[in-house]
Amino acid sequence: MRKLIFPVFTCLIVFSVVHPQEPDPTTAARRKLIQNCLTPDQPKPAVEKERKSPELCGKAISLPKPNYPEEARAKGISGIVRIEVVANEDGDVMWAKAVEGDPLLQQEALKAACLSKYSPERISKRPIKVSHVISYNFLP
Repeated sequence: MRKLIFPVFTCLIVFSVVHPQEPDPTTAARRKLIQNCLTPDQPKPAVEKERKSPELCGKAISLPKPNYPEEARAKGISGIVRIEVVANEDGDVMWAKAVEGDPLLQQEALKAACLSKYSPERISKRPIKVSHVISYNFLP
């Protein structure tokens, strides 16, 4: 068994060195999408469905927690921050805007919202853009 594993492992190492992996285009596209999402004062994209209930949170694939800003922690600031987001046809957040909450907490909540990912919303099996609100509760 050892005689078989060593050559296979060696071939894998040699193959990965000789044929380095190309950068994943989806990763670059995702980074650009996140960067655009964090750009302030962008107009909200048109959507086919508005969600006012927290129903979409159950469809989250990835919902990162925001960092608690040190300045806010030192000042004893806490509370809920609500972020309106638009998820594209792939479920990636493409636009975000703080709609409620302390300004010291909003930037970290925006970053977390832009990093979130959802199951694509569909109408008649066709993926659509959807708008919803994410609530983040900052506790001291």
